[in-house]
Order: sequence, then C-alpha cells, then structure tokens
Amino acid sequence: MNKKKEFTRHFREIQVNFSRFYAKVLTRADLTLPQYALLSQILTQGTIPMSSASRQLSISKPAVTNLVDRLEKSKCLLRVPHPEDRRVHLLKITTKGKRIVRKTQVRVLEVLLKTLDQFESKDQKIILSFYGLLSKHIRQALILSKPRVR
Repeated sequence: MNKKKEFTRHFREIQVNFSRFYAKVLTRADLTLPQYALLSQILTQGTIPMSSASRQLSISKPAVTNLVDRLEKSKCLLRVPHPEDRRVHLLKITTKGKRIVRKTQVRVLEVLLKTLDQFESKDQKIILSFYGLLSKHIRQALILSKPRVR
C-alpha cells in the first residue's frame, strides 16, 4: 500500500475514533460537541459577542441562541449585556464550563501525549512539525472556505 493510501486509511480511522472518544467524554459531562466547541472557543478567546460565536463556529444565530440557552441552563455559560451596546449580548464561560473544557482537553491530550512518548526524540520533532503545519493549513482552509451563515 502506498504512503498516501495508508495515511488516508489511518486518518479516516482516527477521525471516527476521535469522534467516538469525544462523544464518550462529553456524554459524561452532559455536553454535545457543538456545546463543547462553543465553550472551548470562549475559554480560548475570552468573553465574546453571540454574533462572533455564530461566525466562528459557522452556525446560524438561532443555533447559537439554542446552544447558549442550554449552556446557561446547565450553568456552564452566562449571557451578559454589552457595556456599551444594549442590543448585543456577550458570552462568558463560568467556572463550571472552564472545568469541563479543561478536563476534556486533558483526557484527549493524555492519549496524544502517550502516543507521542512512544517515539524517539528525532521522530517527535517531525511529528510536532507535522502538527504545526497541519494547524497552519487548517487555519488557511477555514479562511478560504468561509461558509455563509444565516
């Protein structure tokens, strides 16, 4: 089997397994993947307007409202008024939301780091280089393929 076919096969398998792994971890936290994505975004960026969440997650404003309603109900998120524009609501993650996101990230990173540790130092450098380039190309692809949000 050539390298590209083997890479493709492994990637598809990893994609399915990561989805299942996230689903399992998030089910324990009583979260969906879109809810987790929103909380992660807010944890990374700080308090953000709902319209920014809609754009960055590429989902409609009503879909963000639905996510926010559920996350507020579970006390993972707060909707706060904008200090200068009363038409705008800001999204702020709570301590509970932060704890859930960090715990989920730790679980996933444990698997990744355990795998990385199985490689020699020179191979780890190549893997880290690959992840850096992959991240860069994904960011570029996101910029180039901005979907229309209703």
